[in-house]
Amino acid sequence: MAPVSTTGPVREGSRRRYEERRDAVIDAAARVFASKGYDATTIDDLVEATGLQRGGLYHYIGGKKDLLIAIHERFLTPLLEQARAIEAEDLEPEPALRALAYALMDNIHRYRDQVTVFFHEWRTIEGDERWSDIRRERREFEQIISNVLERGRAAGRFRFADRRIALLGFLGMINYAPQWYEPDGRVSHAEIAEQFCDIFLRGIAVD
Repeated sequence: MAPVSTTGPVREGSRRRYEERRDAVIDAAARVFASKGYDATTIDDLVEATGLQRGGLYHYIGGKKDLLIAIHERFLTPLLEQARAIEAEDLEPEPALRALAYALMDNIHRYRDQVTVFFHEWRTIEGDERWSDIRRERREFEQIISNVLERGRAAGRFRFADRRIALLGFLGMINYAPQWYEPDGRVSHAEIAEQFCDIFLRGIAVD
């Protein structure tokens, strides 16, 4: 009998299952960190949340700080991919800004716990060498929005005194949403993004 191949689809399937299980571990940890706080969470809490034994848990993560890094990457990576895709479409400034608002609110909808942990715990890892990658991705996302704002101003569509302040105002409205947003609430994440954009654009639109 020929030996079973350990390459090709078999190896690919194993890698995919590992990544799916690791994502589940990261998401479970995010729920605990968002609820209890990073410092108050113990390894026993993570064992209980993931359903893994300690040895199984360490198969997927190296420790609490590794989990915190992974939680940040879990939502930043897809968010940046969405933003890059929107940028590549070369939309007019207003629809581009609306698309970015929807992408950010959709990210909050899908990764609410992870985003909550990001804003509560980022100072815990800002000294870690891996923080530079997270900061770079965050700055790239912000730059994409800033570029849209500047394109709108250059085209005579938007009016604001300071582009950085306008950027922070746009982000501030949406980034606070994890504090009160309920996935099963009366207003969907898409409707929230639309209303935020209406409010923001009324403030910077040229009559």
